[in-house]
Amino acid sequence: MRVLAIVCARNEAVFMRSLIGGLIADGLDVVLIDHGSSDETVELAASFLGRGLLAIRELPWGGRFSLAEQLDAKRESIAASDHEWIVHVDADEWLSAPRSGQRLVDAIEIVDLLGYNCIDFNEFVFVPNPGEDHRVEHHRELAHRYYAYRPNGYTLHRAWRRDAQLDNRAGGGHALEGELRPYPVPFVLRHYIALSEEHVVGKYLVRRFARDEVLRGWHADRILTTRDNLVFPPTSDPNLRAVRTGAPEELDASAPRDDHYWHWGSHANALAVASAGVRG
Repeated sequence: MRVLAIVCARNEAVFMRSLIGGLIADGLDVVLIDHGSSDETVELAASFLGRGLLAIRELPWGGRFSLAEQLDAKRESIAASDHEWIVHVDADEWLSAPRSGQRLVDAIEIVDLLGYNCIDFNEFVFVPNPGEDHRVEHHRELAHRYYAYRPNGYTLHRAWRRDAQLDNRAGGGHALEGELRPYPVPFVLRHYIALSEEHVVGKYLVRRFARDEVLRGWHADRILTTRDNLVFPPTSDPNLRAVRTGAPEELDASAPRDDHYWHWGSHANALAVASAGVRG
């Protein structure tokens, strides 16, 4: 069975080798949509052309982050595809099967044979310790602290049968619309939302979002970020768990958070005072 992963990225060079190489190792073909990157995103991705990366397509940058534009661009790639399944993945994510030693393509084929047409994912957000910097290609090996994330009513449909006529645009890339037959066992999505405090500050504090999307309620968890509340939780934070081997079976999806660490409040206020002295 043929599965196509579609990625849209802007200035995500640090993720390119692990992301694209990992998807190819998992048996997937890949299409990259570059959203006007000014770093080495395209150059690093291009090394995979002819080795599982089918194409690098361009989406012009208009000065504002527009998720709708990205989803429309992905829709064009889906329409041009003849793959049986589609996987929607962001550059800072690692999608995997729910069991160790199982390639993503093989797990999706089992889902397909059982008659299901889409797959939900459990999201696990990895956060370094305060002061740590994981901005390296092997960041997946360094990340051990995480929290499960699933707001109320939240679904994360990231894989679906192409011929099922399902659409993820109205759901902001999270929920699908159409006649859904979801597989009852969620797959795994590891989200490397921040590789260092400077990384996340540079990623979100400078980002400007499309006005119509803000009015729709999208990006709400990103808009209210400040330099103070983006500091990492302390190692003792009870909301965080630790993983030893990184095996999907080891990740705990129980009692998920419905907000991200920069909204937790107490740790941000305490650490902001300490970090102010360090940053001078």
